[in-house]
Amino acid sequence: MEKHIDQKSEEQTIQTMKKIMVGGGVLFVLIGLFLQWPITDKSYMEFIEGQGYIPLILGLIMIILGFSVRLLMGTDEE
Repeated sequence: MEKHIDQKSEEQTIQTMKKIMVGGGVLFVLIGLFLQWPITDKSYMEFIEGQGYIPLILGLIMIILGFSVRLLMGTDEE
C-alpha cells in the first residue's frame, strides 16, 4: 500500500513539473515574440541579434524539457 501511495505522489510530482515547465516555456515564448514583434521585416541576423531571441529560444527549450520530464527524472516503468 505504501508503494502505491509513493507511486501516486511521484506521478503527481511529474505532472506538476510538466505543467510548470510547459507553462514557463509558453510564457517565455510569448515574451520573446512580443519583444521581437515585427518578425517578418527582419533578416536572420537582425532576428538573432534582437532583444527577444534569448527568451524565445529559452521558452522553446523549456517546452521540450517539459514534455520529457519523465525521462529526466529517471522513473522506472514496471
